[in-house]
Amino acid sequence: MSHILPAWHRELRRNQTLNQWGFRWHSQRRLSRTPARADGLISLGSCPSVTTRHTRASILLDPSQPQQLWLDFCGEPDAPRLSCEPSFDALSLVYQRYFQRFNGRPQSRGINLLRQVVQLRSQPAPFDLATFLGDGYHQFHLFLGLIDDQTIIELENSMVFNPWLSLQALALDSGSGCGYSQYRTAFSGSILTMEFNRQFVTKDAACIARIAYHPVPVAEQASVQRWQMQNPANVVATLPQAVPFDVLGLYHHLDWQWWQTAEHAQSMAAEGDKHAAIVVRLLT
Repeated sequence: MSHILPAWHRELRRNQTLNQWGFRWHSQRRLSRTPARADGLISLGSCPSVTTRHTRASILLDPSQPQQLWLDFCGEPDAPRLSCEPSFDALSLVYQRYFQRFNGRPQSRGINLLRQVVQLRSQPAPFDLATFLGDGYHQFHLFLGLIDDQTIIELENSMVFNPWLSLQALALDSGSGCGYSQYRTAFSGSILTMEFNRQFVTKDAACIARIAYHPVPVAEQASVQRWQMQNPANVVATLPQAVPFDVLGLYHHLDWQWWQTAEHAQSMAAEGDKHAAIVVRLLT
């Protein structure tokens, strides 16, 4: 069957930058003979730079929503997909974040990170809001959110394997109650701390995660500066005073959203956000 493609598809096909980055667009002849998948989506091309043992990552078009593109690296119609805007700038940004810095070997860190990102965005677990706080809870001044126990593991793994952070473990504590992980980020030298309340009553219970950056201790600043001078190609700007979830995409979990500060959550609660209101009640 012949597929009618939107005009922006021709613009993307002609863009040499995308081609150089590894996008391989299917020929018009192949597209005219390619039936839609079981889910109705049409594969426009593939990304050989992200290849699993079974399939290459595909760029998919939904004919019923021609304004939308999907990235699929699972090769299964019912598998979660990553959504992106069908514009050159947006698709370029997606490629830079999710493909450019990863090799495509099966079971590579890049593939694992992609899988975790899609799971975090597309497969949230249910919440049981009855109880998820314990004694001794204290508030970090940055990034607040609600996640379940399995997502804590996925989130920590994705942070550890994230080349933008290049984390070096400093301290790990997985004991009962509040558990925390602390890392030094090699690029900026700042300290990343992730702390989770782990007092669960049921397997679906949620918890509040608190994540913060801390400046490099004075005693370590000299060694960090030497590392930066010896590795100029790897040095990036100092990380912002918030967890850089932009490299993972906007993080959502069910209807719960991350707020950058407690003050932000309070302002959203004042505007009627019921989820922010629950977070504020738990923190006060």
